[in-house]
This record gives sequence, C-alpha cells and structure tokens, in this order.
Amino acid sequence: MSTKKVTLVYSLKNTFVQRDIALLEKMGYQVLTLQAPPVKHFFGFLWNRLREFFLGFFMVLQSQAVFSWFNDYHTTAPLFWSKVFGKPFCILVGGYDAVSSNRLKHGIFLKKNFRQRLARWNYTQAKEIWVVHKSLEEGCSAAKSQEGTASGIRYFIPNLKTNIRVVPTAYDSKYWKRETPKQPHSILTVANITDTRTFHIKGIPLFLRLAKALPDYRFTIAGIKNLEIHKVSFPDNINLIGTLDSNALIQLYSQHHFYFQGSKIEGLPNVLCEAMLCECIPIGTNVFGIPEAIGDTGFIFNETEGLENVCAFVKEFEDNLDAGRLARKRIEKKYPLSFRTKAFQTFITQAENV
Repeated sequence: MSTKKVTLVYSLKNTFVQRDIALLEKMGYQVLTLQAPPVKHFFGFLWNRLREFFLGFFMVLQSQAVFSWFNDYHTTAPLFWSKVFGKPFCILVGGYDAVSSNRLKHGIFLKKNFRQRLARWNYTQAKEIWVVHKSLEEGCSAAKSQEGTASGIRYFIPNLKTNIRVVPTAYDSKYWKRETPKQPHSILTVANITDTRTFHIKGIPLFLRLAKALPDYRFTIAGIKNLEIHKVSFPDNINLIGTLDSNALIQLYSQHHFYFQGSKIEGLPNVLCEAMLCECIPIGTNVFGIPEAIGDTGFIFNETEGLENVCAFVKEFEDNLDAGRLARKRIEKKYPLSFRTKAFQTFITQAENV
C-alpha cells in the first residue's frame, strides 16, 4: 500500500515550516517539498519559477492536498496545477502576505504591481486560507494607528469568497521546556535579522532603548546575520549572538528571565511562544498576535507611549518565577500540536472525500 502524499511549498525553511513537515510526517504522510529561496537577480528568479512549474506538475499530481507557506510568487504555479488536477490548495499566511507598510517598505500589498496581482489571484483561487492570527484576516487597528500599517486580507480583498480559518502555529511543550536555572537581570530577544529593514520591523531599536534605560541588566540579541547591522551603536550591556539551532535556543531561553518581543509587524511570533514555554516572562508590543500570546502572563505595551512602564514592570518582576510558569501554561493550553494536527487532517480528509 503506497504512502499518501502532500506537497508543501515554501520560500525559506523556517522553524515553523520544519515543524509542519514533521507534523505531517508524524500523521503518516510523505511530504513532497518544493523550495524557492528568494533571489535578487533575474536568472535566479526565472529559474525558481521554472522549477515551480515543472516540479509542481509532478508533485501536485501525486498529492492528496497542497500547502503553501506564505502567499508569493512560489504559490502560483503549484496552485495552477492544483486547479488542473482538482487537488485542494491551502495558503498558510504568516504576516508579510497580509500587510502593507509604507513606513517600513514591507508587505505583499505595498505596491500595485504584478506581484500583488498574483497574490490576489492566489487568494481567490485557493480552497482555504489559514492565518496564524485573526488580525491577518481582519486587520490590526493598533498597528494602523501607531505605524500607519494597513493589514488584513479582507481589508485588501473585501469581496473575497475563499474560506479563511484561524489556525495558529503549534508547539511541542515536551520539547520546549526550561532546562537550566534562570540568570537574574537577563532579557532576551530573538529574530532572524538579515537587513536594516528587518532590524526595525522586529523592534530592535526599542530593545536598544530599553537596554540603555536598564544599564544594570544583561541584554541578549540572537539571530543577527548581517554584519552591516553591527555599525549600529549597541550599549555595552548587550550581547550579540548569531543564528542558533533549536537545541541552543532552548538553552538560551532557559537562561533568560524575560523575553522581549518589540515587533511592529508580526503574525504569531514563534520565538515568543517558544520562550514562554521555557518560562521566560514575556514583554511585547500591542500589535497583531503578540497580545494574544502573552495574555495576562506578562506585560503588553504601546511603543508610542515610551518604555517607562516596561522598566517598572521589569524591576517589579525581576525575582518572580511564578510568572514564567504561568506563561508556559498559557502556551501549552492555547497552541497545542493537537489543534494543528486536527486542522491538517480535516483539510486533507475533506479533500479525499470529494
């Protein structure tokens, strides 16, 4: 008896992509993966599109269902073949593909160009759209008022008929758990920082301001890849670390008392949820999925109001370990693997029964 197959299309093999591959494999499916890494030169772009078209034909033909992490160029060819072969297609929306920010020059809906037209077509032709947080469907009013960031698929495509479901990313609480004692006066942030724009989107300037305001605390930034960013003036109490694998991240989360998520644009931050599972006390901006992840287990702030209240919170909870344990319990309850497993199974089973 042959193994049932699904296709997963993506641009970068981020941790949430790897988690979905592992989850689908655990469910008994062979996952055919089609990666199209971002390139800036024309021939690389053309090669990606040709690979998607020809490999997509063979992969989609064999699959029960097709999934695409993020909606972009890499989504279109596999979606076309799914329409030809009658295979259900689901777009997994993470943030970039549901926003437009003139100030940050970010988002698929920023420019009215061919890329945006393709994205709109993809949304209208997919069987389902999954968003990791409801703000990516409905929009985030806080981001609009603070940064002028327009968001929400229904804001950009108000007459969209494709079904949109909120299916958050999920986390293995048996894997993500504290393994070492917390080091006092320690605050961490993790982000995949490849350029100056990402540096600002992830709120790193806010983190630097907080470090200057709390000189007696030890701050860590993990994930900086671009050495050009090192031209920024970092306070002496900040430690810079490059990209880490998941095992090293567990150690880093475990050691730090607080976790800071200062993003201006975000869906549901994986690193925030991982840190909370490792009993970090969360601090985050009041935009998109950040407040829902944190809930009442940490501190949520409006960056336009300054960092005085954040500093006061840090000093008040600097010796509190119970808050970290409550943060872990919140993520365990809200984002279990079972919920996402059920969503995958339902989508694929419905496809098999059509």
